[in-house]
Amino acid sequence: MTVAEPIIVVLGPWCGGTSAVAKVLHHLGVLMGTRFDVGVRELDDTWEDADLSVLCRRAFSEPGGQLLMDAHTLKVKLRDWAVNHRRAARIAERRPGVKHPALCIAVDHILEAWGPLIPVVVERPPANVVASLNRLGWWTDEKERAESTARLIAARDLALAGVATVRVDFEELRSAPGTVIRRLAGELGLEITDAQFDAAVSSVVPAADVPREVDPHQRLIQRFLAEAESNPDDPLPVHMLAQLYFNVQDFANARRYSERLIEIGADDENTFLAMLRIAQSMDKLDTPWLDVQDAYMQAWEFRPTRAEPFYGIARHYNIARRHRLGYLFAERAAQIPLPADDMVIHDPAIYAWRAIDEQAVCASGIGKHPEAFDLCRRLLGRPDIPDDDRNRIAVNRDVSVPAMLEATSLYPETLVRNVINGPRDSDVTVSMIAGPDWPATAATLNSFLHCCIDATKVGRFLVFDHGETQGGRAILRQRYAFLEFVECAEGAELRESIRGRYWLDLDQGWRFFAPENYITRLTAILDAEPEVFQVGINLNDATSLSGVSAPETSVRRTPDGGRYVLTGVMADGPAMYDTGRLDRAESLDVAATLDEVLCIKCAD
Repeated sequence: MTVAEPIIVVLGPWCGGTSAVAKVLHHLGVLMGTRFDVGVRELDDTWEDADLSVLCRRAFSEPGGQLLMDAHTLKVKLRDWAVNHRRAARIAERRPGVKHPALCIAVDHILEAWGPLIPVVVERPPANVVASLNRLGWWTDEKERAESTARLIAARDLALAGVATVRVDFEELRSAPGTVIRRLAGELGLEITDAQFDAAVSSVVPAADVPREVDPHQRLIQRFLAEAESNPDDPLPVHMLAQLYFNVQDFANARRYSERLIEIGADDENTFLAMLRIAQSMDKLDTPWLDVQDAYMQAWEFRPTRAEPFYGIARHYNIARRHRLGYLFAERAAQIPLPADDMVIHDPAIYAWRAIDEQAVCASGIGKHPEAFDLCRRLLGRPDIPDDDRNRIAVNRDVSVPAMLEATSLYPETLVRNVINGPRDSDVTVSMIAGPDWPATAATLNSFLHCCIDATKVGRFLVFDHGETQGGRAILRQRYAFLEFVECAEGAELRESIRGRYWLDLDQGWRFFAPENYITRLTAILDAEPEVFQVGINLNDATSLSGVSAPETSVRRTPDGGRYVLTGVMADGPAMYDTGRLDRAESLDVAATLDEVLCIKCAD
């Protein structure tokens, strides 16, 4: 039985020094790829195998590192790549090697798909990595660059815990390349010649000599212009020019070279991308809209498994405030799943959430407020929404709240019967305080019953009477036969009337507007957090709409509890208590809240 040759895998984040190490390995005789991906900064010096780069970009989002491809499909494609790469290395009589930053979050996948490998961990201070990313201007801002760097390093180190690795300090490599390269060759068991060693040392660029280019895209454009001129029927340089011109917002040339690519001929996926790029370029060039829409529709007709054309049309109608048309196209785009077989998806977020976002905005614009509200809440529950978009979506969600409040104000006769006749869990008690204004108490009850989807899990509904009139109490008894009234002076200890582990206190004068499994979520959080005695309903204990959803970096999750935030502040608004913990608590400083605002305090 033949044992597969271990693949040398260089692992580190973007701008973490992996290109320099991969280049060194190339000069030491390691086959890093048969055809390399191009880079804005270094042209072919990315030392990333082109086929693997395409797979990594398709499989993982940048810079978030979310898995976009079915895990089994990814494993099959990784295994196929490794078989071909090892074969090429055998033919070349060289050791197989590979480098790509996304492999940091794919270590578990490649361990399973590739068989034996030798991890080469490239170490560079994260601050230096982020500084390099800042100079290049990659991604949105420094916060996103820092989070991406930390995520990749943490994923790599966690996956390699207990695994033998070869380590390279990038800053040391730049200051003392000869020493580091000798050590690296020795640890990898590479037999190298003096010429290979000298070439590897010469390939290392000292920190002081790193070029600072004003417009690095132009170097790539000049290169591919020359290639397209010398070989006009080669689709690769034409494809690269079309994408590069689009990236630098030269939309006239982007359209020109996309049309040229279609003339030359390409596979179906690249033909679709060219057609899409033509439509997008026409849109940016202020071409008459019906011509732009026709270009988008032609792209979709050519490849109906892609959502980008419908999304582009929906965006136009949304911006133009023609929400009915925008809704139709956004809804259709949101129904199209991420294509399993297509390898180039420039904006996978369209499939993950952007199309749904457009649908939500348009739904609100045409009065479909329950749908808009539900779509926004679904988006806010996702872990991959950037913070700026998260806050915008939270504001959009709140636009529909008045309509939701109106819907929850009506007496819920059917829901009341369900509570009376449904199974009852004596471990859960819901309480509220009633004053002399019985309609206010009824409004709180109506909104809660409309919104608490799992209200049948409540064993007891207690009303602490702080001055309810006899007539008001009689009306409440008639409407809500499940209520238990407790005479209770203002300021009295309510806890004495509570039996069972869970106590959800609605307080007085609150109105719910968001349908939710409140009992399930709140109890799940208490079960997941043994030190928490109280879980508030509203983020930051808000009493009114705030247009805020908790940032992903601050939340915890549990399968039934969803997103929640730990806080050292006890909530005054609606909240659930673990009564046993409440009784034992010496200092009331371990609490939590849900991740958004779900009810508001109404004026007395």
